[in-house]
Amino acid sequence: MNAQSDGRGGEFGVPAMLAPRGAAGDTPAAEETPVITVDGRLMRDMAARALAAGRAGLTKVGVAAVHHGDGATTIARSLAACLADHFGQRVVLVEANQRSPCLRRVCGLPQGAGLAEVLSGAASLEAALRMSRAAGKMLVLPASATNGAHLASLPGTSMENLVAELFFYADALVFDLAPLLAYPDSGMIGRALDGVAVVMRAGRSTRKDCELAVGNLAGAGVPVLGAVLNREKKTFPLFR
Repeated sequence: MNAQSDGRGGEFGVPAMLAPRGAAGDTPAAEETPVITVDGRLMRDMAARALAAGRAGLTKVGVAAVHHGDGATTIARSLAACLADHFGQRVVLVEANQRSPCLRRVCGLPQGAGLAEVLSGAASLEAALRMSRAAGKMLVLPASATNGAHLASLPGTSMENLVAELFFYADALVFDLAPLLAYPDSGMIGRALDGVAVVMRAGRSTRKDCELAVGNLAGAGVPVLGAVLNREKKTFPLFR
């Protein structure tokens, strides 16, 4: 998982023509929201565990909430930024939550092609990737500007093929997935990953909800890497 250029592009192996603020003709980008790390020590521990496990093949991590609003996007973005900033990894943060996307807004990205367009073949991966200004080695593949697309049902490039292509740009991938109890997307997409971490919200996620969410992943054949209890001082390990 060492960052290096393969000689085919610019710094970090990213093609030199990949524009940091969007391609020509895009709507100008807004200001990027700073990465809010839920707990700096927790994120560093999670990232370190991911790197240690990465030697055994854990380089494609999904993060999914039990419900809408439990904080999966915050956790995913914090984990990706920590891998980039504190551990020097080339990271692509993939917004695979097409149902309620928000990374384009919080990362200050311009409108343009996203994950759905790449999967359908309407846009190239290079055209859709954007550089984060909040984390030096983090790229973002946002969701499509059009809400509601069921990514697993799109014709064209398979998620497995896309994941393989993403490793030209990255040492590690972090996927922000759709809520587990609302949609089946995470279970379908998770099969292309090494596993999924489940985000619960303190005071909201019940034991029954969490068991159902974990059961949905297990039933889809997706390894559950662990859990994060968000908005609670006590935390649980993400990677076992």
